[in-house]
Amino acid sequence: MTNNLITKIKELPRLKLLIILFTIWQYFSILGISLLNWPNFLVWLNLGLLLGFILLSPIYESLLLLILAIPFSVALPNARFDSLPMWRVLYIVLFVVWLVKEKRLRIKGIHFLPWDKYLAGFLLTGFLVAIIFAPFKLQAIKQVVFWLNIYLLYIVLINTLRGKQQIFEVIRYMIWSLTIVVALGFTQLFGTFTTNLDTFWVFWASNISKLYYGAGFAQVALYSNSWFSYSGGRELRMFSIMPDSQSFAYICLIGLCVGTALTHSVFKHVKKWLWSGIRFSGMAVILSGTRAVWVGMVAPFLAVAWAYRKNFQKPLAEKFLWPFVIIFALFALSPLINQGLNFLRIEAFKENFISRAASIYDFDDASNQGRIAMWKSSSFFALTHPLGVGLGNFIVSFADYTPGETYEYLGSQINERYNLPAKFVSAHSLYLQVLVETGVLGFILFAAFWVSVIRYFWKFVKHYHKIEDFLIYFVAQALLMVLWILGAAIFDITLFNDKVLMFFFINIGLAGLIVKRYQEYEEIDKN
Repeated sequence: MTNNLITKIKELPRLKLLIILFTIWQYFSILGISLLNWPNFLVWLNLGLLLGFILLSPIYESLLLLILAIPFSVALPNARFDSLPMWRVLYIVLFVVWLVKEKRLRIKGIHFLPWDKYLAGFLLTGFLVAIIFAPFKLQAIKQVVFWLNIYLLYIVLINTLRGKQQIFEVIRYMIWSLTIVVALGFTQLFGTFTTNLDTFWVFWASNISKLYYGAGFAQVALYSNSWFSYSGGRELRMFSIMPDSQSFAYICLIGLCVGTALTHSVFKHVKKWLWSGIRFSGMAVILSGTRAVWVGMVAPFLAVAWAYRKNFQKPLAEKFLWPFVIIFALFALSPLINQGLNFLRIEAFKENFISRAASIYDFDDASNQGRIAMWKSSSFFALTHPLGVGLGNFIVSFADYTPGETYEYLGSQINERYNLPAKFVSAHSLYLQVLVETGVLGFILFAAFWVSVIRYFWKFVKHYHKIEDFLIYFVAQALLMVLWILGAAIFDITLFNDKVLMFFFINIGLAGLIVKRYQEYEEIDKN
């Protein structure tokens, strides 16, 4: 097995080998900075190496490298913008290089997918609403620039990939990137075995969180975060390198969907490892303690169960039933899992994920009461402000805003209900957040985006429902991912996390390309 791996590595093209070496170096450099007190200038060195690769290498290989680099995209150490992540610089440079090399600075001829026009309309609406109504116009501009920054990677992706072999390779790189995030989640979990929780909390906030998200977030994480929940005792919530457990759970659900589709196309010995990863991702979904993702699972599960019962692409439906079966089985075994984890830890603490799941329907639960209160507040504000308040200006809907106050001042005020600075408080519902910020028109365009995605994928899967093919399976998993996220989005706005949004756009971009070019791929196979 080891000899075969070494042989395969030696057979890799030089650029692919360089990508692997860069990824390994990024892992050890981040580990050294956070654990061994290595100098922070290594982050700038990593940025320089990645930029050099982008400038000198073909766009396709640069895409592969940046997809693998997502788990290592930390904040650039600087005095003024200490929360600026390195991916923002990398994606801009990638887009510019692509525009120069591939398009010769010509905007004409850039390809889009059917739903992109709704995204453009949504962003434009939110921006115009902010210009007209928002008290904090700079926040709206920052929000638009943030989304466009991630969108640049997506645009390069859907305009660069030429054939299904490249699509398949990007999918494999994406699953490796997702696997790294999940594996780092278990590393974080194992970190609790060797120390008490308070020591772990301070260490992770002061070293890992500060490295990834800057000193400002680290200070907040030292006194308030979603890493632990409280229901009769302190419960661990698995979160990996993500800022909260919710965003980590979204990473896991995307990994479950993509990984399950990938099992259709890999060799037998690789498939065993892949199913092991799926099982660990299912366990991570539970250990994240994220009830929104648990509830959101109902939508794709019912879709798969319906397909299986109706004999609609039954081999596909049967395959996609297994991740849900694994999660349900792990839920049932969670008391035993918890006992095993507590046996290994220095400091045992209460974990009961079954009771946490049951609390979803408990209206006396403090978390549920806070969410319902915010839903009421947001709904009332949306009714009285149907045109919206502007992207990035949600804070105005619940905080006592006095004209003339700065965003920095208002955002730094601690919200007592959530024990968080006001700038981190959300509507606890993606739909209400969008409605409050962009108004009725923005919400309609936002809904049109999702309808367009679902229709595009569903028509394709339905048309080819009698064919067993990995590409069809991949489009089906993207559809299930969308249903899962839409279900979870009732309860949070985690889709807007940067890493979650990256993987989301990569996934739907790949699936959209498959739908758009599938007949072309069939013709190539015939010839």
